[in-house]
This record gives sequence, C-alpha cells and structure tokens, in this order.
Amino acid sequence: MANPQQTQLLEQLRDIHLPDGVSWWPLAIGWWVVIAILVAVIVLLIAKAILKQRRKRFARYALIELEHIKQEGQSDWLMQTHNIMRRASLCYFPKSQVAVMDNKHWVILLYQTGSNIWSQQSLQLLEEGVYRNPDSIDVSHRAQFLAEARSWLEQLPELKQLPAFTESLSVAKQGGTANV
Repeated sequence: MANPQQTQLLEQLRDIHLPDGVSWWPLAIGWWVVIAILVAVIVLLIAKAILKQRRKRFARYALIELEHIKQEGQSDWLMQTHNIMRRASLCYFPKSQVAVMDNKHWVILLYQTGSNIWSQQSLQLLEEGVYRNPDSIDVSHRAQFLAEARSWLEQLPELKQLPAFTESLSVAKQGGTANV
C-alpha cells in the first residue's frame, strides 16, 4: 500500500520529542526590578542603622564619663557633669547656638529638651550650684542629679533639633521669669 519510497522516509522519522522546560535564567525584567528594589531597601536600612549608631556614639562616650564621675566621687562632680552635658549637646545641636548660651539659657534648654526628666531642684542646683561649695550639696541630691543627667544624655540622640525657645529667652531678657 505504501510505496517503498514512503516507507523508507517514514523509517527515517524519529519519535515526537517534548520541548525543554522553560528556563529560569535569564530572568525576566520584572524580577530584575524586584531584586533592585530589595537591594536598595536593604542598603538603606543598613545605612540608617549605621547613622543611628554614629549618632548615639557621643552620648555613649558622655555616659561613660558620667559613670566615671559617679564612681570616683570627686568634689567638683557638678562642674564636671555640667561640662559633659555641654560637650554632648554641642555634638547634637548647632554649635553657634549652644556655645554662646549663658547658664540661665542653658538651664532653659535642659528643661525644654527634658522637662519630664529634670526636677526643679536639679535645675536650680545646676544654675546656682556651680558657684557653691560642692560639699554643701546633699549626697542624696547628688545621686538624683546624676541619675537625671544620665537620663537626659540617653535621650539626647533622639532629639531631632534644638527646640525653639525664643519666647523663653525673650521673657528672661525682659526680666520676667522663665518656665523653669
């Protein structure tokens, strides 16, 4: 029925082969976009964590110095604590504003950046105690003041900017009382 030429051609045919499966490589453009977004997010998170650690670095150094003062029990502890807090604030706030503050404005800044931390007695001690005999300061108040200074230094890196306290400064310059 089939002629010999057709039979010979049919014998040369091979069985049906299925095509190879779809390869995952090279990736489609959509996958490249997803990978690029993931890499960018990871890089940004790592950079943010590094910057946060760097920002906290100065406060950590100040806390170490404060702990050293607490353990030594030197007579000039109040002045040293005052200097540590000033130096730390210079690292977080504009130097042109913090460096020129007198003691009264410094206390106002401390109150406004940590009103829930400082007691009235500690702020008054900081404003006036620098000029007093350190031996006249009660030991219990010393511990309270150092604890409040520690709390203030711990929250210092979280502050984003120097608070606007121009009203308090203008009231103080006019001879009024500031909210301290």
